[in-house]
Amino acid sequence: MSTECVTCTQSEVCTSAHPSIQEMYSRTHDMGLDTIFDRYQAQQPQCGFGMTGVCCQLCSHGPCRISEKAPRGICGATADTIVARNMVRLAVHGTAAYTHHLEEVAETIKATARGETPYTIGDPDKLREIASVIGLDTDKETNQLADELADVILAELRKSSTEPLALVKLFAPPTRLEAWEKLGVIPGGVLSEVRDALTKSMTSINTDPVDLMLTVLKLSLAAGYMGLVGTITIQDILLGTPGIAESRSDLGIIDPDTVNIVAHGHVPLMATAVIQAAEDSELNELAREAGAEGIKVYGSMCTGQELMQRSGSSARGYAGQLGNWVTQEYIVATGAVDLVMMDMNCSTPGIKSVADQFHTKLVSVDRVVRMEGVDDHIDYSPDKAEEQARELIRMAVEAYRNRNGGVFIPQHQSDVVAGFSVESILGALGGSLDPLLDAVKEGSIRGIAAVVGCTNNRNGHDTRGLNIMKELIKNDVLVINAGCMSSASEMHGLMLPGAAEEAGEGLKAVCNALGIPPVLNFGSCVDIGRIGVAVTAIAGALGVDPSRLPVVASAPEYLEQKAVVDGVFAVGFGLLTHLGPAPPVLGSPMVTRLLTEDIEGLTGGKVLVEEDPVKAAAKMVEHIDEKRKGLGV
Repeated sequence: MSTECVTCTQSEVCTSAHPSIQEMYSRTHDMGLDTIFDRYQAQQPQCGFGMTGVCCQLCSHGPCRISEKAPRGICGATADTIVARNMVRLAVHGTAAYTHHLEEVAETIKATARGETPYTIGDPDKLREIASVIGLDTDKETNQLADELADVILAELRKSSTEPLALVKLFAPPTRLEAWEKLGVIPGGVLSEVRDALTKSMTSINTDPVDLMLTVLKLSLAAGYMGLVGTITIQDILLGTPGIAESRSDLGIIDPDTVNIVAHGHVPLMATAVIQAAEDSELNELAREAGAEGIKVYGSMCTGQELMQRSGSSARGYAGQLGNWVTQEYIVATGAVDLVMMDMNCSTPGIKSVADQFHTKLVSVDRVVRMEGVDDHIDYSPDKAEEQARELIRMAVEAYRNRNGGVFIPQHQSDVVAGFSVESILGALGGSLDPLLDAVKEGSIRGIAAVVGCTNNRNGHDTRGLNIMKELIKNDVLVINAGCMSSASEMHGLMLPGAAEEAGEGLKAVCNALGIPPVLNFGSCVDIGRIGVAVTAIAGALGVDPSRLPVVASAPEYLEQKAVVDGVFAVGFGLLTHLGPAPPVLGSPMVTRLLTEDIEGLTGGKVLVEEDPVKAAAKMVEHIDEKRKGLGV
């Protein structure tokens, strides 16, 4: 699909890969609304010191900027120290955010076990499987066992940093544990690790760049096994493990005749309760009295991906995915969205600026989410979720009454096949990974690439990610998506079995035989943990360390702090990890060399920075071929 803007006279500004967003940019431009593409242009040129990581603002002497003229900060800190310390702070933010999500799910499981929520335990079999691994008595009644498992998770969060995380010890491949133990990066309790890392990254406490970068790795492993693997595991137990399902995506799926609620963010708990409440006859009658034909709940960003993954079970009434974080202003600008419920992160102030021009009500549904000018807060509480969901729907109906016309919905949409997980893949393969492994050994599948994470303006909204994915599947590399990259593929039609026509002959044959797309939707950014579980299973089946697999990772348009720990977790797991744009480390030759070269000898993984998507894909394919050769396949 061309990235040239076919409807907008401002093609030098709008850089989205999607016609629907191009059309919406033209609409907002004609309305005189500044949106994300305009604001990006207004910020050019951007600060080179910040982009390379050599700006320090920790004390009142600063800000200090490292240059040839001033190679040290006022305190004497070098570029290496400043860059590494800044990386620690980024990793702290990412780890803390994932921990917030995990704790909220764990508390919800406890409330569900007490019968206080609208949910039920969605996958009791997985509950008993995990409980058995961690040593709980699986003969106990389901709700009691769920309550005890949640207590274990909460206790792990609150451990001392000197007590190793049990989930790492129990679920990491033994070869990975050996490598991490040699480096001294087996993490302890996540909250304690966050505390220690924040302390280290204060002014003149820890100025050793090597130790600081090891701290980044330790935080990323803590986030990986608790915030990623831990969260998806107990979220599956609560809401059900994803199963293959069909859904829809893009702005064209919005129904102008219904009360439309958008679940926007990363945590699907409130959204699931709203979907359930939207089936209520009393609330639907209220919508009809207001002139609507019914109530629909759509997804945006990672919350939508979580709902899509479970649209065959706990999110059965889900209406489809509208887009990733860059699209949020344009979703509102359709004039057909009545309420946006904003959970944990990536709700930008720009959405408020656009909502002010329409009737759309914005409501924060998480205690950490507050936005200037938004006064409506219904902070999710597990024991109040049912009534909170009903209140959100009533607010949406009232907003629908205030629609002021001017509805414009781009007529672009795509069907999607979603719901992939280790469990659903095993089900499709007859209960064994052998057919997949045989395809890899025979070369029909050359390798596997996890193309994950955010999207951004610098790399063109979804443009670079889509180009990389197309190059990879053309070279018989099976692609797995999680995060905002999932929306890119959905809107572009790559998550349909018919997209196999764009793949190489080997991958195309496998996709046609199994009836699957060449790009598999593993869900949201937290579902990157699901990819880690898949890689662990493949490595275990082959009896090798993950670093020996023909598997790569790419975050081609990464954006923020959670993506930092995701990327470092992949490197720590032993994978070549492509990042775009370059992270803010280039001002430090030592940190740059460590991430792109030296760390490979320590963990087996390393960072690849390559801005050209064709060249990036070629380097990943070359790496995959080297790993195949090493395995003798």
